[in-house]
Amino acid sequence: MNKKDEILRCALEIVSLKGMDALTLNSLSEAVGLSKASMYHYFSSKEEIISQMLDMGHRNIMKNGFLLDLSGEPKDVLEKAAEKWENMFLDEDNWHFLRAVFSLHLSFPKAQDEYRSLFLMLSSQASVIISSFNTDQEKKRALIPLYSSALMMSLERILEDEEADFSTPLLGVLSLLN
Repeated sequence: MNKKDEILRCALEIVSLKGMDALTLNSLSEAVGLSKASMYHYFSSKEEIISQMLDMGHRNIMKNGFLLDLSGEPKDVLEKAAEKWENMFLDEDNWHFLRAVFSLHLSFPKAQDEYRSLFLMLSSQASVIISSFNTDQEKKRALIPLYSSALMMSLERILEDEEADFSTPLLGVLSLLN
C-alpha cells in the first residue's frame, strides 16, 4: 500500500471510530508517522483528504460487486442476499467507510451523495429480489419500499454496533409474502 492510501485508510478509521472532530492534520500525521508538513506533499487540505477518503471507500465497496443469486425459493433468495450484504458491509475497510459516510452525510455533500447511492443500491436490489417472487403486483409494490427502508435501518444499526443483521427485514418480508 502506498503512503497516500495509508493516509486515506487511517483517516477513514479515525472518522469512523472517533468522529470528524478527531480528524486533524496533527492526529493523522501522528498516526501515519509523518510530519504535519509532509502531509501537504500528499494533500492540500483536510477537505481534500475527506473527498479522496470517500472516493477510495466508494471504489472499494464497488469492487465487491452487487450481483445477487435469485435462484431458489423466496426464503433462500433473501437469505443469500442477507449473507452477501453482511459479508460486504462488515468487511473492515467497508465498515469504516460506511461509518464515515453515515457520520458525515449531514455535513458533507459528497458523503450525502454516497449515502443516497447506498440507499439506491439497496432499494434496487430489494426491487429485483421482490420482483422475482411469484406474488401479485400490488403486494410487490408495497413490499419494495418497506424492504428497502428496513435494509437501510439494519445497516445503520449494524454500523452503530447494535445487535442487528439483515435477517430481521428478511423475516418481515417472508411474513408479508405469506
